[in-house]
Amino acid sequence: MNARLFSVVLAVVTPALAWGQLDAGASEPASSLASELDLAATSATPSTTAAAAPVSPLVRAFQSMNPDLSVIVDATAGYATAASYSVAGDDPELRGGPAEHPAGITVQEAEVAFQAVVDPYFRADVFLTIPNLSGIEVEEAVVTTTSLPANLQVKAGVFRSAFGRQNGQHLHLQDFTRRPLINEAYLGVDGLRPPGVQLSWLVPTPFFLQLSGEVFSAAPPDSTEHLATFGGGKRTDLTSTLELKSFFSLSDSVSLSAGLNAAFGVTAGITAADGALQRAGARTYLEAADVYLKYKPPNVTGSYFSLAWTTEFFIRHVAATQDGEAVLHDGGLYTQLVAQLARSWFLGVREDVLGLPSSALQARVTRTSVSLTWVFSEFARLRVHGEREARPTAGDGLFGGPGTLAAYLQLEVTIGAHGAHPF
Repeated sequence: MNARLFSVVLAVVTPALAWGQLDAGASEPASSLASELDLAATSATPSTTAAAAPVSPLVRAFQSMNPDLSVIVDATAGYATAASYSVAGDDPELRGGPAEHPAGITVQEAEVAFQAVVDPYFRADVFLTIPNLSGIEVEEAVVTTTSLPANLQVKAGVFRSAFGRQNGQHLHLQDFTRRPLINEAYLGVDGLRPPGVQLSWLVPTPFFLQLSGEVFSAAPPDSTEHLATFGGGKRTDLTSTLELKSFFSLSDSVSLSAGLNAAFGVTAGITAADGALQRAGARTYLEAADVYLKYKPPNVTGSYFSLAWTTEFFIRHVAATQDGEAVLHDGGLYTQLVAQLARSWFLGVREDVLGLPSSALQARVTRTSVSLTWVFSEFARLRVHGEREARPTAGDGLFGGPGTLAAYLQLEVTIGAHGAHPF
């Protein structure tokens, strides 16, 4: 048994030593681990830094076979005086109900990312998530072209749609602990991220202008408590989107990003008070506009002050499914302001409004949120998030009515090489 084990070790070690000798030459011992990993240059004396040994083919081949790997963990504790109107898929799920206040501690999300350039023609990105310890989900698994002519790019797989601004953002890019109300109400619990194909064209203009078209196979929702905009009909009833995105550098301190979006599909319907399913199979049209304006003075080393304003507005049209029904129109928006107060401090305020306009299937809901974030480093941050949610009636005004209060404490930690996301 010992002889067999020695033979296996010898078979593994001998090629590695041979490669090291070919690369290092006679001046460096081949068995040096620092030389093999190309770490010697970081601690070498001036006499040895002139000609650092190159990385060996063995190490280079090993690195090229492994994608960038990262893990992001969001741990959240919270308390609410009553259940929220809706909970997005990556919102902290503290459960509770009419007789028990939502409260507790959860891992809001654990994200594992694998990212790599495949070859000169493709790159691949895979993001696996475990939201609220409820099982592994494929948040995104996408292949993107890198060398098509005429400024064209194709993306295929499971990915977050470019519809709007916040839908394409992962949880760790959000400025608040919870996503805006319009995310679940109009795009689904997990946002719009089914399997599909995207074709985008970078328009040859003096400023950034991108036109994208997407086609998705949206699955039926798990629940019809709220009207699901997409995911109904037959398997051949696809969901399609169009997005026009632009970016302008207005000055050295001010930048502006704006977008227009449209989506078309079939609704899965909503369960009415009598238990019947209404508007199932209705054609739906969703239109949206988004604006992102940021003020960031260049070369600020004293106050680090910046200010970012984001607004998105959705409006939905739901066609009739039988005689006597009217076409429904409803919508919603959020507007938020995030200020960087110091190098590590960020303060955000957001207002969400659903039912603007309201319809028979979408009531008025408002939520006011405040977020204070302390950034330890690029890899860790701590956030305090508070909110008041209300469902005003006709006599309460826009923001009146009894409200639900909630507070969250969120710690986010990142390890590994996480690739950049779109601006």
